[in-house]
Amino acid sequence: MFMQRRRQPAMSIVKRTTTWLAVMVAAIATATVVAASPSFATYPTTALATASVGYGYFNGDVQILSIHDSHADGYGVAVIYYRYDLAHTGPYYGWNREGNGTTTYLYLNLPSGAVIKFYACPEKGGLVLTYGCGSRVFASIPI
Repeated sequence: MFMQRRRQPAMSIVKRTTTWLAVMVAAIATATVVAASPSFATYPTTALATASVGYGYFNGDVQILSIHDSHADGYGVAVIYYRYDLAHTGPYYGWNREGNGTTTYLYLNLPSGAVIKFYACPEKGGLVLTYGCGSRVFASIPI
């Protein structure tokens, strides 16, 4: 048995083609706007990341990451940080193994507008003990 193909009216083909073109133009326009838009997230210039053993504090105005040990517990403090101004974002590490009540400083050279994410964790013998890590925080360098 031979089935004959039904012809569609010309208006239906025009509608489908127009709809397809409209969808493609809208998709391209949306992608262009999203790609050209700056990041809408704004971060403070200072941030504090706490852990069970101490904390990390970043001051974007002077670009210093302070690592403070606040417990006499035999553990050091590690700060794990990510730099979004570099091709290799991280992780990078800062340490304080000096004992209770001490602070070590990392002087970071970040460009204007750069963003850093970091968090503090206990460390023992150079090993980061992830079960005691605090929350991740973000900060940026003023423009």
